[in-house]
Amino acid sequence: MDARTKAEVKADAEIAAGASKRLLEDKKAEWAGVTVLVFAQHVVLAGAVKSAGTKKRIEEVVARDKSIRSLKNELLVGDVGSFARDTALEAEINASLTAARGISSVNMRWCATGGQVVLMGVAQSQQEAAAALAKIRATKGVKGLKSHLRVVAAKK
Repeated sequence: MDARTKAEVKADAEIAAGASKRLLEDKKAEWAGVTVLVFAQHVVLAGAVKSAGTKKRIEEVVARDKSIRSLKNELLVGDVGSFARDTALEAEINASLTAARGISSVNMRWCATGGQVVLMGVAQSQQEAAAALAKIRATKGVKGLKSHLRVVAAKK
């Protein structure tokens, strides 16, 4: 079950849509290869860009939304990975987390770039967080994992 309220889901959708719109409109952002992960108004930028300047520019464009609670920029610089391999790896992670007992993957977002996985979202306990991290690390093709998973107790 999603840990967010309907209002939080709506706010996340608005943040993601606004970020995409601003990136599309910005002629300097060179956003191809960028994924904007949003959960509970926390944002993580994942994927790969061509230069450090582009990485900084994308962060500036996304950060214009004042409703964002936190923003982490995990963009890799350079030519990394294969879109097909990364998409397959993301699907593998999805299958692993979805099938796992005790992991509510609906509260998590992930992106793979060149085998480097960025994870964000919410776990409802330390045990759930540890299990999710272990499942991802055990997935064939994962070369590294950066976690921005927050532990937040389930709402009663």
